[in-house]
Amino acid sequence: MQLLQIAVGQGADLDRLQKFMDMQERWEANEARKAFNNAFAAFKSEAVSIIKTTEVKDGPLKGKMHANLHDVVVAVTPALSKHGLSMSWKLSRDEKDWLEVTCNLRHVSGHAESVSMGAAPDTGPGRNAIQARASAKSYLERYTATAILGLAAKEADDDGNGEGCGTQPSAGA
Repeated sequence: MQLLQIAVGQGADLDRLQKFMDMQERWEANEARKAFNNAFAAFKSEAVSIIKTTEVKDGPLKGKMHANLHDVVVAVTPALSKHGLSMSWKLSRDEKDWLEVTCNLRHVSGHAESVSMGAAPDTGPGRNAIQARASAKSYLERYTATAILGLAAKEADDDGNGEGCGTQPSAGA
């Protein structure tokens, strides 16, 4: 802002002031992007683990474990906050037969990035229209979060008593 004040003090015309403002905005955006990238790299160094704690109750993946939205949020929020990052969602498309969710990842410096994903309402067994929409929304929030953060869920550790040791890939996230 000092540069702009100097230009005004020297009688710069409106066109010149606009150029100074554009230059200042580009510089600030670049600084914010660099701060975001540094914070995101620091977040990734935290090696956050998302644990699959919820059993799928129906459908082709019945009996498999997945990480629900709560599992994802609880796992990532402390490390995000530690590095000045936050995550939020917006229902960016809301139609009868289609929902789209956008996940925004923001840094305190002002830089933000986003990922969007869409799906039809989840009309699984026993769901009414509202539950079908809520299920799809939650699913989209979970997957946009893991997509923008570059994370995947792992199996819960079962203390060496069987399958869930975290070393084998499994269905769902």
